[in-house]
Amino acid sequence: IAALRSQALRTLSGTGGMASLPLGPEHTTELIAPWADQLSIAAHNGPHTTVIAGDTNALNQLLTHCENNEIRARRIDVDYASHTHHIDTLKTHL
Repeated sequence: IAALRSQALRTLSGTGGMASLPLGPEHTTELIAPWADQLSIAAHNGPHTTVIAGDTNALNQLLTHCENNEIRARRIDVDYASHTHHIDTLKTHL
């Protein structure tokens, strides 16, 4: 199963990205609102840690916005948007 999952994920390579934000889900939802059709919360990892994922361009814009507003966002080293609608295309592979 793990090997099939890895093969399927390779088909998504270059289609999106992920970032970790030092914010709770409520603040994260407010922050990503301008990109709500392109970014979403992928995981809530703690009271002040939320992972977002989505389209590459929107993620780049959000990271620039965070840098300009001194929000310590960190890009996660993946080139796909896990835990989002991007993964729906993998259903046929798995």
